[in-house]
Amino acid sequence: MLSHDIKHVFLVSSAEVFSPLYLDALLYKANILPESICVVYFQSNASFVKEPKRIGHINYVNFSEVDRSIFINAKTITYFSLSPLNSSHVKEVLEIDSNIKNKCYMFITDDEVERWLKCIDKYGCIKPDAKLLISDNDVWVLGRQQYFIALDTTFRNKLKRVLERSDIKIVDAGVIFDTLPTLCSEKLESAINLESIHKVKRIMLGSKPNAFNYKEIKSFLSEFVSRGIHKQYKFIVMWPSQQWRKRVILELYLFYLRKFKKEVVDLSVITSLSPLSYTTLVMSNTHLVLQPRGGASTARQFMKWGQGVVCVASDSHNDQFFCESQSVDLIRYRTYSQLIDQLERDVDIVSNANKIKAEEKRSLDMLIELYS
Repeated sequence: MLSHDIKHVFLVSSAEVFSPLYLDALLYKANILPESICVVYFQSNASFVKEPKRIGHINYVNFSEVDRSIFINAKTITYFSLSPLNSSHVKEVLEIDSNIKNKCYMFITDDEVERWLKCIDKYGCIKPDAKLLISDNDVWVLGRQQYFIALDTTFRNKLKRVLERSDIKIVDAGVIFDTLPTLCSEKLESAINLESIHKVKRIMLGSKPNAFNYKEIKSFLSEFVSRGIHKQYKFIVMWPSQQWRKRVILELYLFYLRKFKKEVVDLSVITSLSPLSYTTLVMSNTHLVLQPRGGASTARQFMKWGQGVVCVASDSHNDQFFCESQSVDLIRYRTYSQLIDQLERDVDIVSNANKIKAEEKRSLDMLIELYS
């Protein structure tokens, strides 16, 4: 039987990636009481996972078994992102009562907002589009959604353009979680800080597989080789294991450099990793070249732990997010030549770490107020 202390309901897919880390941060960073939270989950059609990862002593119940009164009595109802994977369930909740939308909060990321904006550019309004992963239910929900959880400076104008109305309300909070659960993350950070003084110069190109394509990787490496400074650095890229044919092309390019140009590039190609191994890998670098969009959580943690310098393409979404919204010092570039020119620039890593931590605290304060 569910506790009468439940005030906050989280509607999540069984395969949801962000919600376990978000809930973990609410418990162990914001000190929200676990008995005040209930996770109502449903199995995603795109996954064989039947239940989400359970966090602490939070209540969990299947959507098909829950009494709808839990939504009516809740103080807040939160769901993560919006796509055909969850919009039918969100719609079902919103249809329970005409006023229930006044306590429904959507945690948004740049992924869905980018898809919505592409839809606006294509049609002039939000409408169903299978390629953009926008369904009829998505359109229905967006037409009624008022409350969002996101950085106001980054998303307000974009949301106003997508929704074509100004009655939206934003809980001005950014990402509060790391790539690992809080307690594990704190222990790993302590261990990594002890080893950081022994770092070699290592550059990670992209925060995930497919962050950069083969031509971009080749162009990036070629710039180092042409300047004769490639031996001063080690390089890391992530590559999808299923795209082995394209990886062969990359290996052939490295072979060509080694065999015919007599130039050896120390490049490690990584496929899939566990969250722990991935975080450790990221923190081993001195520079992280972030793709134009996505990977903000990884870059944020890299800077928060004071492990190195983040590089972003000028005027990209990530440039706007970090430079304009969080005022951190990055290497900004339009060409790889410009990037290399700045690699030895004295970026204030300590100041960046303090700014990221201060922004996290501000965001936590906003969420503590919401979920108190």
